[in-house]
Amino acid sequence: MIYLDRDAQLSLVEQMLSQLAGLIQNGQLPPGSRLPSIRKLASQTGVSTATVVAAYDRLTARGLIEARAASGYFVCHHRPQAGRLPLPIPQRSELDAVWLMQQLLQRHSHVTAVGSGFMPEHWLEDMLSSRFLAQFARKGKRAYAAPGAAEGYPPLRSQLSMKLGRAGIPAPPEQLLLTFGATQAMDLICRSLLSPGDTVAVEEPAYFGLYAQLRALGMKLVGVPRLENGPDLAVLEEICSTWRPRLFFTQTLLHNPTGGSTDASTAFRLLELARRHQLLIVEDDVYGDLHPAPNPLRLAQADQLERVILVGSFSKVLSPAIRVGYIAATPELIQLFTEHKILSVLNSSELDERLVCELLTSGSFHKHLERLRARLSHHRAQAVQGLARAGLEPLQRFNGDLFIWARLPPGVELRVLVEDALENGFLLTPGDVFFLRHAPEPWLRFNAAAANDGRLFDYLEQRLGRLAARSQTLPSTLPAPLPATLPQKESAP
Repeated sequence: MIYLDRDAQLSLVEQMLSQLAGLIQNGQLPPGSRLPSIRKLASQTGVSTATVVAAYDRLTARGLIEARAASGYFVCHHRPQAGRLPLPIPQRSELDAVWLMQQLLQRHSHVTAVGSGFMPEHWLEDMLSSRFLAQFARKGKRAYAAPGAAEGYPPLRSQLSMKLGRAGIPAPPEQLLLTFGATQAMDLICRSLLSPGDTVAVEEPAYFGLYAQLRALGMKLVGVPRLENGPDLAVLEEICSTWRPRLFFTQTLLHNPTGGSTDASTAFRLLELARRHQLLIVEDDVYGDLHPAPNPLRLAQADQLERVILVGSFSKVLSPAIRVGYIAATPELIQLFTEHKILSVLNSSELDERLVCELLTSGSFHKHLERLRARLSHHRAQAVQGLARAGLEPLQRFNGDLFIWARLPPGVELRVLVEDALENGFLLTPGDVFFLRHAPEPWLRFNAAAANDGRLFDYLEQRLGRLAARSQTLPSTLPAPLPATLPQKESAP
């Protein structure tokens, strides 16, 4: 019934979980069926009982099976059904970014967030095992009751300084500030350096949460098209000459949502442009650790933190529940950011910071990243193939990234698909939210791990054609394409 491949990149638990879930969902194990006992299935498949226990526990958590005292494990009679999320989709022409972030952070047993920005939970469990957490909890109990330093846990700042140093970025501890993830880091930078009404330059497309943050703070946003090799420097030059933005926000490595990385030539020309126009650059590096190259070029490395403010986070690769991010910048800027941090949250969580420090000093962090990269490469290749077979057009230029940027086929209205998918148990991330106005074409962002799901491929293959026909009978609500050139002065901020 179950075949396990010990040479596969997926763990034995993941293989067993996937196969059992498939047997249940396709009806081969109907409701009420009794599963083999833990010892029997372990014997049949040649694995330890701990492997079977882990797989059964995850199936139970998903609501697919239930444990009955003294009887064993049985397939549930009432398995989770697809349905709408508690909050309705906003009735605006574009999907609200805050609403989407709220849904991506919630856990819905009946909905799979196939466009999430987080790693699958079971990919992170090995790094945060119960044994490790128990050992960590026994260390330094008294320290957990004391307030942490405003700048962040000193040993972690030292570890982080060494980590950045290996990447060629000179960041001594006094040039580092620990934060509640990258979101707070961006907030501190904006509140410290900007005032309502200031103009900032942002890549387009780019992370929708950044757009929402900047708009909430009253900033005027001007978009710089993201090209295959990085930001469009001709457009940025024109923006700097005309609007004189205070900051430019960019992702050098594994850009969200397209997955591309800025090449060396573009990076150095961008830094020269910044020097000419006295422009500060905020480099978002939250996915940089996943880059497959051994030492990819970051702007902060080429600039040596003169005009670049580097923002990073451990939440993406360790756990979204561990809110530890950081800012690397000049000593003067770090002092300014620290003052704003004190006035907003006083200090960050030293408990989380100690946990991250323990993971870094244990020597297992590097191996953990290698496992994540291998899994991403495997799942991404399969997800790209599955999405293409289902009728989408995924970009395939980049490897190893968490995200897949895919174009919808002609005739399918984006909002119609998002609403229909939600009714069928899939939360999609529409491309519109990654643009300041509207996407020139209907795009979707997929999580390479979460989207590697046969149920999703089957749904898309069955529904895309029908939705295209349905969209042709409805009044068109798709916006006009973005102009190919920079907006005229009267229509820009």
